[in-house]
Amino acid sequence: MKYAFIISLVMSLNTCNNVTKSSMQENENNLANLTGLFNVEILNGNNVISNKQTLNFDTENHKIFGFSGCNRFTGSYTLNENEIKIGPLASTKRLCVDDNANQIETKFLEALSTADNISFKKNKLTLFSGEKSVLTANKQEVSDSIAFNYSAISRGTFLKININDSTVIVVKSRKDKPISKPLSEESKEKLKALLNTINLDSLSQFKDPTQARFYDGASIGTLEISKNGNTYESTNFDHGTPPKEIEALVKEILSISENVE
Repeated sequence: MKYAFIISLVMSLNTCNNVTKSSMQENENNLANLTGLFNVEILNGNNVISNKQTLNFDTENHKIFGFSGCNRFTGSYTLNENEIKIGPLASTKRLCVDDNANQIETKFLEALSTADNISFKKNKLTLFSGEKSVLTANKQEVSDSIAFNYSAISRGTFLKININDSTVIVVKSRKDKPISKPLSEESKEKLKALLNTINLDSLSQFKDPTQARFYDGASIGTLEISKNGNTYESTNFDHGTPPKEIEALVKEILSISENVE
């Protein structure tokens, strides 16, 4: 009876050890496929999906970049098995809409900087600081979908427009709820045609023709375009006078939004 118990215990330990090794190998194999866009879901235990924060890993060059809630960020990372070190990070200097958004962005960047371990299984990425999970994100499947996000914000103006493959969503005031309507096929095809005239890799480099926003003469306009799993963002410009390269596209986006009631 004693020998049977010992044999059973040894077999149990071997089974646990094999499961642990298998789990570690699965994670390491997945980490080799880390390249791609991740949508942040949980930050320090809180659901932050509505902030649309993203992570994007370039495993070939060991670079990390994405959207932190108000700004774009970029930096480097090192990976040794499951151990990760992220940073230093650089960020654009765009102001957040409110203090809450600013705080969430700060916590997001802190989570990246303090992370020391990573797990990636079944398209879900988790970053740990010590034993604590600080961030989880889901890998976005690459598709041919296109989305446009336009904003015009100042002390007296608030306009946000989101257009995806099927819907137009507009918020015209900080106090208003989003209003939506279906996107017509005609508008969809026109947007795609205009998009094909733009070099998206140069979107952030297009020059603004006027600077009235610096003395409250215009709202701050920004255009963000998502295509095939990648996100591109313009520099800030005066609402009403975007860079000439995107002028026709912005005009069409605003025209579509005017019919949303």
